[in-house]
Amino acid sequence: MNNGKHCIRLFHLVAIRYSRQATFFIFHFSFFITHYSFTFAQTPTREQLVGTWIGVHTEWDLDFACALPIYIQLDADSTYHLGMVDGSASKLTSTWSILGESVRLDTIHFAPRLVSLQNELLRIGTNYPMVFRRFNDIPLDSATVYEQLNGRIWQSDSLTISLFANGQASLENTLAKQRTAHFWQLAQFSKSIFLIIRGNQHNRDSGYKALWQINSVSSKQLQAIGWNGCKIAAEPFRLVRNLSPGDSCRPSGFQTCDNCFRQLWAESTLTRGQKRYDIVQLFTKYYQPVNQTGESGLVRIQFVVNCEGERGLVEINGFDEDYCPRQFDPRITNQLSTICSEHIATDQSIRQSDSASGLFRDISISLAFRLKDGRITEILP
Repeated sequence: MNNGKHCIRLFHLVAIRYSRQATFFIFHFSFFITHYSFTFAQTPTREQLVGTWIGVHTEWDLDFACALPIYIQLDADSTYHLGMVDGSASKLTSTWSILGESVRLDTIHFAPRLVSLQNELLRIGTNYPMVFRRFNDIPLDSATVYEQLNGRIWQSDSLTISLFANGQASLENTLAKQRTAHFWQLAQFSKSIFLIIRGNQHNRDSGYKALWQINSVSSKQLQAIGWNGCKIAAEPFRLVRNLSPGDSCRPSGFQTCDNCFRQLWAESTLTRGQKRYDIVQLFTKYYQPVNQTGESGLVRIQFVVNCEGERGLVEINGFDEDYCPRQFDPRITNQLSTICSEHIATDQSIRQSDSASGLFRDISISLAFRLKDGRITEILP
């Protein structure tokens, strides 16, 4: 499994060079990429791999992917470049080669079938692959593109993009009407212009959204190449209107700070050691028992606290003593939910301990309460 160790080195290097926020998901990817493929995909030829490849995303599940803002350039003279599309970090330059069925990038040797090519999409890994698309340079003038995009709202069939003059941006799903807040900029890569959307409602430094390469732009129409949620396509956007001073760039609801967040990745354990003591003390102090015969079983509360201490994505489930789903008295569940919101979500000592850097991050919290006739008898992990 030496190939796995080499993979870990590559993606750990990418993480260190490019983004503290990216470290988390790249580390997980580097762990899983050590698995070998048993599909029948063939290793691409040298001629097929030569060129520049723009990162699309890392696929974690059928319906979940994280944006991948890097590029790989494979030259015919065996020179290899790895860098950020927006130029935010120095690129890594080395060599590459194909050795039988294996591909070498820098010092990393990928086992047979871990690198595959299909429909101009380059995939590295099979279980949780990094996906790249072949780059075609489309020369555009950055000043002209900026003048057309700045201060306007653009809409496709599935996405509305608002680009504010102060550098803020919002993305809204046109069907679900869910809006998130970010920041935007234009980046020149070779002769092409990319629309870079990253950060969150609070700052610019919390990861990237999908990259869009501008294909063409006019006063009424924008066409951009990127991932539209189903495939990579030249997506047409029409001008909706100019933004007005009263337009807001606020999320429509709760928004995590990380643009690639899953509760499973950052679950906080609050029921061990000193944390457990603190949690028990909180509920001992604030929970008023509801003395009601039959209100027995388990209540599980799951929620997310973002980097600013805002709580959302709340889920409350009840189970009777035989672990069958049931509803508890609202006086019980409302109290538990309120204590979680007003005391746990805002408790900086609890949140601080979940960040290795001393900075707050998005965390997922899950607590289960064992009840007997409306009284808490135990708090479980």
